[in-house]
Amino acid sequence: MKYGMHAENGKLVFTPNQVASMRLSLAGLALLPVSILALRKLKKDDLKWILLVGLVGSGIPAFLFTNSQKFLDSSLVGILNSLTPLFTLIVARLVFKKMIEPRQTVGVLIGLGGAIALVSLRGFGASSHWEYAFLILIATLSYGISVNVVQNKLSHVSSLHITAISLLFAGIPCAIYALSTGVPDVVVNHPKGWISFAAVATLALAGTAMANMLYFWLTQQTSALIASSVTYLMPLVAVMWGVMDHEVLNVFHLICALIILSGVWLVSNRKK
Repeated sequence: MKYGMHAENGKLVFTPNQVASMRLSLAGLALLPVSILALRKLKKDDLKWILLVGLVGSGIPAFLFTNSQKFLDSSLVGILNSLTPLFTLIVARLVFKKMIEPRQTVGVLIGLGGAIALVSLRGFGASSHWEYAFLILIATLSYGISVNVVQNKLSHVSSLHITAISLLFAGIPCAIYALSTGVPDVVVNHPKGWISFAAVATLALAGTAMANMLYFWLTQQTSALIASSVTYLMPLVAVMWGVMDHEVLNVFHLICALIILSGVWLVSNRKK
């Protein structure tokens, strides 16, 4: 996302909304042959749930992440993204009436406390726009809704078909937006246009199409909570890439990250 938006001098190549729209439209385009065949096989009742997954599982988060990434470091975004399992648990209990163990409730409170502490810090990395961290919180809530819908309403549908059709629904309006805002002209005429386009294409194919398919498959094979626990590793990966990219990370960020991870550990550490 960062390299899709910024050139070496820090100036924007593509706007956050252009990057999000390109990400979804390219992912939908890559899986178009699959979605065309899948549409003939699915029931209408399944399509409405897949449409919801496309909206809250891909569409809304994509735009929230790119707009926050304009002001926040990748390491911070990765840490906040680990709240996904906590919101997954909350949605499972409130909406789908799943039972929650007391230790999981404690984990939710600890994780949210760590997130609040992290957000309360001023001057994340090179930026003081800490309020954009709340966009990530909304995105993780959207992920929590999406993964619960996949488990409870779409367990009988192939994960590849869910991915392809949901990205088709999200990708069509995004493709219209990308073309209408001059994305092709930027790719061709901007000195860093093709490099940024390559970054977004990588994000679309690996970070959206392939990742969603594996994520939905894992959800169907295990549970929404276990599948969402893959985000526990994201802070570590994001911090690693952030440090390699010369982002600033201090001890307070790491302490808050440990608090969040201790909360999500309690959430997932169910009794035998």
